Amino acid sequence: MNVIRNYSYIVFLFLIAIVSVAMLPGQEEEQPVQTAEIRVNHGDTLFALHQEAGTSLPAELWIEEVLKLNGKKDATILAGETLLIPAKVSYSDDIQLAGEGE
Repeated sequence: MNVIRNYSYIVFLFLIAIVSVAMLPGQEEEQPVQTAEIRVNHGDTLFALHQEAGTSLPAELWIEEVLKLNGKKDATILAGETLLIPAKVSYSDDIQLAGEGE
């Protein structure tokens, strides 16, 4: 019984350390970006699609997100192609874009 009393502070500190690590920022589960599908028409550009999307997300961030969602290296799009676009309409400081937090 004396042994338990003598080492109880170590057990207590160990439990505090476990709880502290579990509460660290960035450990929460990331929510996936909601997307919508659009079909590219002849003459469309990503900038034009951004304007049509009616989002307040700045064009450069929206285009970067579209490129990430579709695994593209550049902004080349083809008529008839189906693209995933971010479905979030409004921009806020807490928006989670694909690839952030990696």
